Amino acid sequence: MDEFDDEADALLARIMMIRDDLKAGRLSPNQEAAYRDLGRKVERVTRDMDAAADIDAATALWRQGAAIIKAYLAEHFPAPTRH
Repeated sequence: MDEFDDEADALLARIMMIRDDLKAGRLSPNQEAAYRDLGRKVERVTRDMDAAADIDAATALWRQGAAIIKAYLAEHFPAPTRH
């Protein structure tokens, strides 16, 4: 499960950075709405995983959910680049 832990840690770190931007007032109104929607998506993935019939189903749901969350982050919160 290390690969899942690493991926989850990376997603959580990215979401925490966005939350910090929200608290600092650095998000646009559209991004603020997208952040709330992101929270609902994460809750849905978590709820579905908790309700999964077995570990294989939960793992499949995690993979699907992580892909959805990554795509959502890329679309609404492009990562800053460093020069």
